[in-house]
Amino acid sequence: MLFACSGIPLPRGNSKLHLTRFVTSAHLVEEFNKNRYKDDQLRVEVCLPDRRTINGFLGLYDKDIAIVTSFGLQAVHPVDLDVEATVPPDDRVLAVGRAFKSGSLMTMDLLGGDMVNNTWFVDGQNYSEAVLGGPLVVETLNGSGVSFLGMNLYCCNQCANEKYNFLPQKLLHERLKHFQILNPKQLHFREYLLPDGVSSIVPSGFVRTINRMKSLGYPLPPPLMLELNGELLNSFEGYFGEVRAWKGYPFGYPPVGSEKCVWEHLSKKVVTNISRRVVSLASFNGPSRFFACTGLLIKWNMHTFVLTSASLVRSRLHHEKIDNSLTIEVFLPPNQRVSGTLELYNLNYNFAIVSVKNLHAICLEDIFNQNPKASKVVAVGRDADQGLLMGSIGEVKHRNKETKLNSRDLKLSTCRINKAGIGGPLVDFDGSFVGMNFYEGSKVTPFLPKSKIVNALRGVKNFPPPLERCLSYKGFVVPMQINNKGTPVLKAQKMKTRWPVPEPYWYHGALDVDRYHVPMLRGRTLH
Repeated sequence: MLFACSGIPLPRGNSKLHLTRFVTSAHLVEEFNKNRYKDDQLRVEVCLPDRRTINGFLGLYDKDIAIVTSFGLQAVHPVDLDVEATVPPDDRVLAVGRAFKSGSLMTMDLLGGDMVNNTWFVDGQNYSEAVLGGPLVVETLNGSGVSFLGMNLYCCNQCANEKYNFLPQKLLHERLKHFQILNPKQLHFREYLLPDGVSSIVPSGFVRTINRMKSLGYPLPPPLMLELNGELLNSFEGYFGEVRAWKGYPFGYPPVGSEKCVWEHLSKKVVTNISRRVVSLASFNGPSRFFACTGLLIKWNMHTFVLTSASLVRSRLHHEKIDNSLTIEVFLPPNQRVSGTLELYNLNYNFAIVSVKNLHAICLEDIFNQNPKASKVVAVGRDADQGLLMGSIGEVKHRNKETKLNSRDLKLSTCRINKAGIGGPLVDFDGSFVGMNFYEGSKVTPFLPKSKIVNALRGVKNFPPPLERCLSYKGFVVPMQINNKGTPVLKAQKMKTRWPVPEPYWYHGALDVDRYHVPMLRGRTLH
């Protein structure tokens, strides 16, 4: 045992999963982090009054308090935080704690205190860390009961006596509301952010997972999400349609997607050409990934470019702007990874042109040939991790209210993709380019028709090749923004169409479901 202190049980929340939460001193977090080691197997145990021990999970904390959660405890009497107690002059004030090994209840009488500055003193010979995190209570002289005053935080030496600081009941109540432990505004974890000044412990065994989440640019999980196998939804990882491995794939059979027999509708030559012209892209903000999507290698102005989604570089804070600080990586399996440079973009149509160098064995798409008129189509993408080729088969359909996007220039297909398929090509069974796919989380896939992209690019006059482009004062290529007719945009314009991408969020069916929620039951309407 490295450290022991006490804790105060809190009222049960509204989550469907039965949780027993204790508030304790932040000293527990300090010792936890100080004693972590490479094996990362440090654990927290909770000693109950009957001397049983159960597992506890550290979660939220700040400079004063920390939250420990356990499961399956039924007969726990939480502290009443709604009643504020006072200290009459003759009543006895006690610091209470529980010894971990023996399970014995311990009390310490106060020699004196300063309730204004939230401090009290005890004889140095009676000092015990067991009361840290435990309650400070007032006992009436007639012995009729005790009232909760606050929680013991920490102690420091002061001459022959020990000085303790405590958090009064009212401030503790406010702090727990700020933690969203008491009376949370919402249970779901969409757009979840830690409250100001509050941190969350990295659970034992999950340090690598957290570091990976940071490198991939994902939101960090709320408390208990990793320990209870919660899901990260709307991520860039995952597969759609039928997955096809590249030649020499070293990991056996490719993962199983959501469809079968997609690629067999295309000839071997068409599939080979697609695999040599469809790439995976990722943008980075420093070491952290910003966005990931698919792109199509095209030939334009006698040079090689990637046609992809402008969401790759679109600012999250200012929808009408791009983020010029991002770097771009282009991946063509099995082992070609090169840097890309944003050359041109259209935020209204949400497409971007990225220049690349030193890609070999590629097959460029000529998007300037005649427009195909096929009803059967395949949406193509590459997964963000290994670059596996993915394809989903469907049909072009008339636009209706199934899509959230308000652009009249968009069309729809019944192909089913995920976020990794954004920017990928929609092709017919001959492999001809039909349009560029987008993803919004609905059951249909919006796509920008080839004609809209071609007309915009044809309107670009005197576009210099990458090596002749002007450089900014920092030495970077200044990308050109164009409108739908290919004319350069010289100042920011209000976008006619927004292109919202579903944000990733964490989900657990028992943590973020209100146990008092009554679902709507649909039945017959009686007239």
